Amino acid sequence: MLLRKPIASIILVLAVLIFGGITLSRLSIELLPDVSAPTLLVTTEYKGAPAADVEYRVNEPLEGVLSSVRGVRSTKGIARQGQSLIFLQFDWGTDMDLAFLDVREKLDQARQRLPQNAERPQLVYSSASDEPIATIALTLNKVQEPTFDDRLAIKRWAEQVFTRRLEQQDGIAQALLVGEVEPEVQISYKPKLLDRYGITLSEVNRVITDANLFSSSGILRDGYYSYSLKIQSRINTIKDIEELPVRSLASGRVLLLRELADVRIVESDPTSFALLDNKVVLNVLVKKDYGANTVTVFETLTETINQVREQNPEVSIEVIREDASYIENSISNLLQTLIIGGVLAFIVLFLFLDDVRSPFTIGISIPVSIFLTFVVMYLFDIQLNIISLSGLTLGIGLLLDNAIVVLENISRYRKKGLDKFEAAAVGTKEIALAVTASTCTTISVFLPLIFLGGFEGAFFRDLAATLSISLLSSLLVALVILPVFVAQFSGKGSSSLLSKISAGLDVIIDRYERSLLVSMRRPLIPIILTVLLASGATLLFLNVEKASLPESKPERVDYLVTMPGNTAIQSAKESAMLITNFIKAEIESNNILAIGGYTDNSSLNSIQDEGLNKFKVTVPVSGWQEADRVHQVLKALQRTYLEWSFTEQADSRITSTSGAVEAPVQFSIIGTDRNFSKRVGQRLQEEMRKSFEGLQFTEKYPQTIRAYQVRLKPNQLLLFDLSEQEIVRYLESLTRGIWVTDWNRQDEQVAIRLVGDAEVGSNPADMKLNIKDKVIPLSTVADIFVVEESEQLERSNQSAILTYNTSFSFVDWWWRSDEIKEEVNSFMQRSGYEVKIDGSAPKLVQLLLELAMLLGISVLLIYLILAIQYENLKYPFIIILAIPFAWIGSIFALWLGGVSLNALSFMGILILTGIAVNDSILKVDFMRRYYEETGNLDEAIREAGKNRFRPVVMTSLTTILGLIPMLIPFGDGYVLRKSLAIALMGGMVTSTLLTLYLIPMVFKWVEGRKQRKSELKSPINN
Repeated sequence: MLLRKPIASIILVLAVLIFGGITLSRLSIELLPDVSAPTLLVTTEYKGAPAADVEYRVNEPLEGVLSSVRGVRSTKGIARQGQSLIFLQFDWGTDMDLAFLDVREKLDQARQRLPQNAERPQLVYSSASDEPIATIALTLNKVQEPTFDDRLAIKRWAEQVFTRRLEQQDGIAQALLVGEVEPEVQISYKPKLLDRYGITLSEVNRVITDANLFSSSGILRDGYYSYSLKIQSRINTIKDIEELPVRSLASGRVLLLRELADVRIVESDPTSFALLDNKVVLNVLVKKDYGANTVTVFETLTETINQVREQNPEVSIEVIREDASYIENSISNLLQTLIIGGVLAFIVLFLFLDDVRSPFTIGISIPVSIFLTFVVMYLFDIQLNIISLSGLTLGIGLLLDNAIVVLENISRYRKKGLDKFEAAAVGTKEIALAVTASTCTTISVFLPLIFLGGFEGAFFRDLAATLSISLLSSLLVALVILPVFVAQFSGKGSSSLLSKISAGLDVIIDRYERSLLVSMRRPLIPIILTVLLASGATLLFLNVEKASLPESKPERVDYLVTMPGNTAIQSAKESAMLITNFIKAEIESNNILAIGGYTDNSSLNSIQDEGLNKFKVTVPVSGWQEADRVHQVLKALQRTYLEWSFTEQADSRITSTSGAVEAPVQFSIIGTDRNFSKRVGQRLQEEMRKSFEGLQFTEKYPQTIRAYQVRLKPNQLLLFDLSEQEIVRYLESLTRGIWVTDWNRQDEQVAIRLVGDAEVGSNPADMKLNIKDKVIPLSTVADIFVVEESEQLERSNQSAILTYNTSFSFVDWWWRSDEIKEEVNSFMQRSGYEVKIDGSAPKLVQLLLELAMLLGISVLLIYLILAIQYENLKYPFIIILAIPFAWIGSIFALWLGGVSLNALSFMGILILTGIAVNDSILKVDFMRRYYEETGNLDEAIREAGKNRFRPVVMTSLTTILGLIPMLIPFGDGYVLRKSLAIALMGGMVTSTLLTLYLIPMVFKWVEGRKQRKSELKSPINN
């Protein structure tokens, strides 16, 4: 009915194009799928405590409680000076909102088990959206060397104006400051004057605290009215603090605080710094709302920055790092490859079809299928990212496959003399089963993704969804819309050029038929060739590089520099300046960013690499060559500064999604006594060197800190009439200063501290206590010890561990993993110590095994689907023989293209597994039907070669040409595109060639053997 009334089909096509265009503009755009790793972080501040105390008094009790939370798969703890970090790894698929509430409830229950000086545990839920989308540098114009007042002024402006303006914009969640100056009021008391008037530190503390008081004291009533009564602080300025009365003397004079101490505003001890080309700057890290479009948010951010620049010309605002441009360029480049691939695939139609109008009827499949996919993506909240868009780009050629096969079958019936309406109906009905089967087999390869857990499974669901939706859309177009368009608009539109091309194709088909007959008579040659190719592919598979994700062209080089544990942050800042100067002198690069200290306590990726003795250097580069020069410069620095550790950092755009980079193979010694674990590690190294010559062990966290332990002597304290609390408070005032209260000055809180005016050396044994009108050496009332402690202690699943990075590479693990495991197991049996093997290499091999299982399940599903559709076990077996033919080409293509076997290239192989059987289905289905109708096996093979050569080659060429633009090395995201495309293209070439020859041969062997058996049985039966 629809064949003679095309209006409905035209309206449907227009509706899809209109709604698809609208939804395309509204799709969320990201670089990679927003896969939130199911991890929660619990941080607890325990200021002043060494790492060993933090582990024993904070990590152990908290881990014991938190491990019982439902869904927790593993726990990892890190204890460092003054801070506890506990990472809770949950099973994939866990409802993290409920998990967050469960953990918060457990933390409330465990609070009483923690030391009194420990702060309340903080819970952080990290996802890809927690990574900053932009880093902004703020400086004052016309100020070369900013003073404390300059830095304080720009910090106040950033807090009160800039960050508030940013956070008011849609999509911007938070703006964090890095390298800001924190003011504090220091009251430097004079011990001799305090002793003269008999005033204690506690008395001074109480005077300041009482003056900084806010209280609602009640309500005054007056008839029908009531008035609240408030008592407000007497401190509004520094002068108010200086004029605070401390004591009334016998003479009647009031003793003021300024007479006993010097009061001034100074910079508090910094916790972070930021340098841009060695110039002190104030960094602003901008984070977006969860689920917000990064590109749209950055556009909003840019508009806001431009407005603020115009209104505040005295402030320089520079965006020094952002991801939106990379994302936008990557998506734009993929859209370009999508269009170019569609055009190339469309050109193939003109070369193979002798009707000028037919390519346009088929070509409608591409835009309709793609725009219908956009509609479904919008409805199911699927992002437009480089993975989902790659699924569409990979499917460009596939979108034409169903339409080509249907059109070819309709044309065959037109040549038999049927009119165009009847040919469209009969031809579509006959081929519907075959095209439906080929589409279902292609889609079925993605069903096993539910068995692939973790990051990889979640990472590729967008690609699977978009490709599946587009293929179902193309099937719908081919079976419903295309027949209508062919019946209504096709005609005698051939030209002389197309006729010549068609004649040339007929010649190629004739030659193919003759070569097929030769190979059928002499099957040994193609069999030997296939065996050689399979053997070569197996050898290449074992030797081709393996990786989790492809390495992209560097735009910047990041290095984490770790200095000795006792390094102060000011020294780290000076070292960062030194390194920056050295890099600039060697490479002449600009916009070198160095940040150090504690910068972002809400990001899992950054918090593990933070510390007062650590800083990160970021050098912009324009390619591999410049990146190599930076690596060489930093390696030269490492050879000069042997006590410093230089660690290369991976691209945060990838590690924010896939996790941090680890050493290939790690050994963790389990045991609470880490000094003993070190001896065990040395013994293990010696034992393993007997089998693995030159093997090296290095501690994962080798840094140590020098600490002083002060143990007070009760007898001496009694002799000098001193209490332990008085000594502690006095020492605190000499070192960090006694915190008294926070002064609320306008919109900021300024700490007020009591600080002793005596000079404090680096050795506590040299300290003297000027207290109670006495000068007492600290060594008289206390024993002082110097100890070496680990800067950072590691725990795994409630067990203390000491981890060693080994010199084993991934290749070593790939070839000798069984031998390594056997050596470690033998050592554990002989020594009785537990050793755990970990690292990126075992995880990568496990990933490859999971992917191999996924591939096997996909092949099984394809076979089952075909067996159900054909109600036969023989023909599906013949069809799936095309799959290993395709894998051969993929491995060769990866090797020739220098591409690693990674998650993206494997996805190309997985898609290929579903595509490879399509051509085989066409040939086997035709041979099966023709053989059943005529009983002539040789004729069935010849007719299949003649009638199916054109659609087989056309579908393969459209797929390959649709992928060619993905191999063009331009723009951002090229490496990701290349890994997907090259595996698919290589497999399509070998799959097509071997399908044209080997599948007919196998069909003849199977059916010929059956025919011979029936012929042998027939005389007996008669």
